Amino acid sequence: MDLNQLKTFVMVAETANLTKASELLFLSQPAVSAQIKALESEFGVELFQRTARGMILTVAGQAMKQDAIKALAAAKGVLSRAQNFRNGVSGECRIGTISEPVILRLGELLSHLTLAHPNLSLRLTQSISGIVIESVLEGRLHGGFVLGDVNDLRIVSMPIHTITLRVVGPFAWRNRILNADWEEIAEHPWIGMPAKCSFHRTTANLFARHGLSPHSIIEVDQESTVRQMVKSGLGLALIREDVALDAEEKQEVAIWPKGMEKDTLNFIYLKSETNSPIVPILCEGVNKIWDRDLNS
Repeated sequence: MDLNQLKTFVMVAETANLTKASELLFLSQPAVSAQIKALESEFGVELFQRTARGMILTVAGQAMKQDAIKALAAAKGVLSRAQNFRNGVSGECRIGTISEPVILRLGELLSHLTLAHPNLSLRLTQSISGIVIESVLEGRLHGGFVLGDVNDLRIVSMPIHTITLRVVGPFAWRNRILNADWEEIAEHPWIGMPAKCSFHRTTANLFARHGLSPHSIIEVDQESTVRQMVKSGLGLALIREDVALDAEEKQEVAIWPKGMEKDTLNFIYLKSETNSPIVPILCEGVNKIWDRDLNS
């Protein structure tokens, strides 16, 4: 079996006609027929039913067509990656970021990309998860970091890290919130984030599980600003645990012990761009920096 035979198999399956397939493949009809027979002999199953209406896939043929398509796509990806290494990739690589660079290990990723691909120009866009997802779908970003699951079949999501979030309030309120229940916490003023931010969704889900909703008095889109507003006594908020612990040590905030949630940091890209020149490079860099299994 070789890739040309698989390509012929898929073409015959999609046209259901030996003559049309041979024309599209620039092969003679006997050559196309011989390749199909060779595959059937090697696989030990009949791939097509020869009828007056044309070549109709058998049950085995239908299943193996999907496998053949995946194999051809994988082979194309290998070739594309080899060409990238041989010729070097150039052009602009656009990455969407959220949160703080240290959490994303952004410095390590950018260093890897610039060393491995010196002709690549890197452009970062700081945003929130919902905007990153929209930008990837619209082709304005090659990939980006988001918090939470992405339920869109057009997007490939690579989970890379678990983030713990904590409910915090002003340090001066520590005695008020230490033993508070969910109802009491919900009555306090809340510093929220935009609807397209993952923190907004996570906060809403956290309260919804208790049949409540937070009393939001202000909305901001930067984590550092949220921390400062909590410190200033404006209200409660949901922030990353590492930030919360640092702020509590400095007596800026008090951590409410009952308020904890976990979310997943993901790197996303458009599925249709899997074999493009730049996306495989980005995925390889993310896998390397985050020590992900390349087959996961």
